[in-house]
Amino acid sequence: MNDKLIERADSLMRRRSFVAGANSEPAERGEAGQSADAVPLEEVPVLTEVVDQAGVQAHEPEIPETSPQAMQNQQIESAVRARLEQLLLARQSELAVEIETWLDEQMPQLVIRAMDGITDHLVALLANRARDDLLPRLENVMHLADGEQAEADDSE
Repeated sequence: MNDKLIERADSLMRRRSFVAGANSEPAERGEAGQSADAVPLEEVPVLTEVVDQAGVQAHEPEIPETSPQAMQNQQIESAVRARLEQLLLARQSELAVEIETWLDEQMPQLVIRAMDGITDHLVALLANRARDDLLPRLENVMHLADGEQAEADDSE
């Protein structure tokens, strides 16, 4: 995994140096399209240094001291949440009945509209397919039947 990470970091560094050099004026560019100030890619260091985990100090974020204003805001917020939960529990059955009533009124109309749209689409699709597929097949059957009828008339 470390090798993949190093390769990706190296690739990123190379892309960044290329993009940074792309903003230079064309007159300032030297050979190979690089600006005069750009460092050649051969001199860009490859990220290969392995860092010892023991040498890395864990950075623990400092916990800010809570001010009286912050504590008061937190208390107000928790009181409001508690009150909303109480109201919701008290009104839950009323809300459920209202939602069910609304769904009973709206759902049949929406389903009928959706089914009408599906029916119209199906009829149009069947008509197109019948014209494209079925009609040529029926014409072939009719031509074969006409040919057989003509042969039967000739043989009599």
